[in-house]
Amino acid sequence: MSRHRQVLLHTVCLVLVLFRTVAHPAFPGRTDDRDASRADPFVDRVVSFEPGPGGGFGKERLPKIVLGPPRGAGLRAGSRHVLSLGQRGRITLAFVDNQVTDGPGGDLLIFENAFLDGDGTQSTRGFFELAKVEVSVDGVSWKAFPYDTGTRKGCAGWHPVFANPDKNQIPATDPKRAGGDLFDLRDVGLRYARYVRITDLDNAVGASGTVGFDLDAIAAVHSQPPSKSPP
Repeated sequence: MSRHRQVLLHTVCLVLVLFRTVAHPAFPGRTDDRDASRADPFVDRVVSFEPGPGGGFGKERLPKIVLGPPRGAGLRAGSRHVLSLGQRGRITLAFVDNQVTDGPGGDLLIFENAFLDGDGTQSTRGFFELAKVEVSVDGVSWKAFPYDTGTRKGCAGWHPVFANPDKNQIPATDPKRAGGDLFDLRDVGLRYARYVRITDLDNAVGASGTVGFDLDAIAAVHSQPPSKSPP
């Protein structure tokens, strides 16, 4: 190889490295949950994070901040164990050692840090930052859950979270006790899914760095080892 070609190749490689660093300053090199036990019910890997304006709280703790169990703060308080997506921000995550499967009732729980006002008896009064949820078998073709921001049906981000291994023994896979927002794969016509994509719906604002949907954790209510069968 001529010296001219060597210099050119070195320059191209340097530009690519600089581009990756500048284009994705909030995205860490390590993206998987290597410390987790095999086949736990929680999402395993951050595939991509595209923060929107005003977001970014928790990004220095990626990926662990969104992997593993939720740290719910209860009916009238929001957890700070979260990643703020920002206005229209988006995050894509993957299950690696297992996959979400369609079982009786809901199959996937997504935990934010929503909380209710006052004495917590009125479910319509509270602090809610909503998001659209999509799932995929291969990370290429996506199915979006139908949603309505008026009623909040089909959105993530409006049910308080109670499961917290630091404070209680509530299983994060128990929809009746854990809190969070429940999604059923049957609603989008899938038997299983390996990827989850969450996009902020830009319905609320917060202080600098805390704008948008705040992701705490994702858990598979029904799961099994990865399958090679068609979806």
